[in-house]
Amino acid sequence: MSLLVLEGLSKQFGGLAAVNNCHLQVEAGQIHALIGPNGAGKTTLINLISGALPPTRGRIYFDGQEITSLPQHRRVRLGLARTFQITNLYKNYTVLENLELAVQARLGSSFRFWQPVSRERGLREEAEKVSELLGLSARNHTPVAQLSHGEQRQLEVGLALACQPKLLLLDEPMAGLGLEESERMVELIARLGQSLSILLIEHDMNAVFRLSARISVLVYGQVIASGPPEEIRANPEVHKAYLGDEGGAL
Repeated sequence: MSLLVLEGLSKQFGGLAAVNNCHLQVEAGQIHALIGPNGAGKTTLINLISGALPPTRGRIYFDGQEITSLPQHRRVRLGLARTFQITNLYKNYTVLENLELAVQARLGSSFRFWQPVSRERGLREEAEKVSELLGLSARNHTPVAQLSHGEQRQLEVGLALACQPKLLLLDEPMAGLGLEESERMVELIARLGQSLSILLIEHDMNAVFRLSARISVLVYGQVIASGPPEEIRANPEVHKAYLGDEGGAL
């Protein structure tokens, strides 16, 4: 059974169809990339899947359950977590404090005076495990404002991981990164993909073809092709969408 299924999903903004009768299936245990030219509707589609926007038409199924009308927080509880193109962190808090808040949001811990100490210790330990997975343990007590852009992007992924998702939605995680930072992010996503399903939106084609088991191509809000990386690389319609003709190479 597919982990995520979109059936005829559409989103209209006035006369503009940002997503238009989109069909997509994401299998469990895979890194599935969603690519397309600027303005193709990729981020709008992620907003529909995560619940940030309601669809105009169509249905969304996650882990066998229809979630089309569910609010964002209930989708998170079912196992859908996402990152954003622009970092969304508490800049004056430390790395560990940001992760603790994310764990707290999932567990419902309140930090009230009479809260059991053992529970808060568990919260700290879980945050430390996520930080270690990110490769940020040495920066645990550093305020986020002092991190590099690449480290902030890694921490953004960590906030989503703290939700313990079944499917992680990554919206351009390498945006604005240099070569070394991009390589670290690729290595992180590859590690996560060994135990987690990922839907990846990314413009870095080298990273997409290195990481993905399957790639779908979105153009004008519709999926025009979906398949293994080499099949997508050889698809003339994909070349035309990116290059304006059938020449060149992705």
